[in-house]
Amino acid sequence: MAVLRELQVPSQVSVRGAPPAGFPAEPNTTADLDDRLVVWLGPDEWLVVGGTEDDYADAAAAVDVSANRVAFELAGEDAAEVLAQGCSLDLDLMPPGGCAQTLLARSQVILYRPAPDAFGILVPPSFAGYLREWLRDATA
Repeated sequence: MAVLRELQVPSQVSVRGAPPAGFPAEPNTTADLDDRLVVWLGPDEWLVVGGTEDDYADAAAAVDVSANRVAFELAGEDAAEVLAQGCSLDLDLMPPGGCAQTLLARSQVILYRPAPDAFGILVPPSFAGYLREWLRDATA
């Protein structure tokens, strides 16, 4: 049975420009870098969960976006099946370390897969309550 929990993330930074060392350069992938999650968002854009603007002073742009997303984790052997109820992506094709920007239950989200049986979900705060309730219902 999938278990939902809200994650407390210290900060989130949008980084633009050339990829700093250790950043994922392949589309739809993530990297763990010094206890930070780095999510590929585009050819010159990444989201660093746990980073600060000062960490990327050499980037073309580094902006604190901590207030832009609430983080959830859905874990359990049926997590992909739960998400499939509201997501058009074939999540079986997303390997651990993968990520995607998509709709989940009509909410714009960033999904990432840190482990075979777990998904991280980043959602705008205005949709967090709705998505939390949708996920609770979907796991029931």
